[in-house]
Amino acid sequence: MRNTWKIARWEILRNLTNKQFLIGLLITPLIMGLFIVVPALLERLNQPAATTYYLVDDLGVKDTLQALLPENIILEQAESGADLERLVQDTKASGYFVLTSDFITSGQVDLVYSDRNSQSMNAVSRGLTALLQQLRLNLSGVSPQELAFVTAPAQVRQVPLKEELEPQVMHLAVAGVFTMLIFFLIFTSGTMLMQSALQEKRDRMAEVVLSSVTPNALMQGKILGHFLLGLIQLGFWLALGLPIAIAFLDFPILEALKAVNLPVILLFGLGGYLLFSALFVGLGATMEDLQSAGNAQGLVIMLPMLAFLFLGPVMTNPDGSIAVFASIFPFTSSVIMMLRSGLGAVPLWQMLLSAGLLLITAFITMRISAKIFRVGMLMYGKNATPKEIMRWLRYKEN
Repeated sequence: MRNTWKIARWEILRNLTNKQFLIGLLITPLIMGLFIVVPALLERLNQPAATTYYLVDDLGVKDTLQALLPENIILEQAESGADLERLVQDTKASGYFVLTSDFITSGQVDLVYSDRNSQSMNAVSRGLTALLQQLRLNLSGVSPQELAFVTAPAQVRQVPLKEELEPQVMHLAVAGVFTMLIFFLIFTSGTMLMQSALQEKRDRMAEVVLSSVTPNALMQGKILGHFLLGLIQLGFWLALGLPIAIAFLDFPILEALKAVNLPVILLFGLGGYLLFSALFVGLGATMEDLQSAGNAQGLVIMLPMLAFLFLGPVMTNPDGSIAVFASIFPFTSSVIMMLRSGLGAVPLWQMLLSAGLLLITAFITMRISAKIFRVGMLMYGKNATPKEIMRWLRYKEN
């Protein structure tokens, strides 16, 4: 165990003194922040410009229609028989339309536009729809109160039999965020693990290291070291992101963190990391170069992404057979169980079974990867074939 910690510390220090790692540590939250903050700022700055439409009003409803439109849309009265096209061109208006007595019965009106501003045209269409409803309502003799009473939808309250069955928005939001963070940790740390194994194999460092430590200690040290590196990354990004999120988002983040089931999230996050990181480091030991690793890496990346195939059934029916299967199957349980815990109460037997299968699968995968790692790190000149990997698994340790 002491050798495992030594290797883990060496992996951490080697990366923390690497300029590329430090640059990525700083640039990644910056890029993520740009994709989150910039669209929000652009949305605030994107104030709708004033838009003018000319209206030939045979019904005398200009003031009523103007009240139904947004403030940036201005209606200008035009006389019947006027050259409306010329008027629009001369004043650079957005278009014109004519309201005749036929509008009440047909409900049709031609909106002639000179520039295709879909936002303003949609607003005018909604205003004309509301105006038509008011005009027809007046003709029918039905009061607005009577119409609202007749067309009012049923107000169905969903009351859980037990309080813990009620889905909590805060729980779901935090569970979703932690799910994405764990997946990001698996992806980044797994890639770094594969590249680390390839680099040591290419530089013939593995021969020197394996002369003083066991393959199991080397592999476990690498997994532990890159896991701690991932936690350092996440901790740094959370330290930067949480104050910004608290300041700009209208969401009780601190209350949500206190209310969510963090032990479940940490247990399944750790189990998922151990499972997939063992696959990555074992695969890296069978590859000869980065190009081969890049081709094979996609196959391993697809395994943790299997969980995203079940998101739809889980969100719509979190207690259905598909959701239960996905939350117990080891290669999807690390993501699905975290989401189900945010959607509502999960039966204890399902949670225990899922956690047990995940940890057992992670342990078996680490044992298999250790056998592959032991032989693969000392093999040079070619990539291992599936037949050779199966033969390695039958080797016995001296």
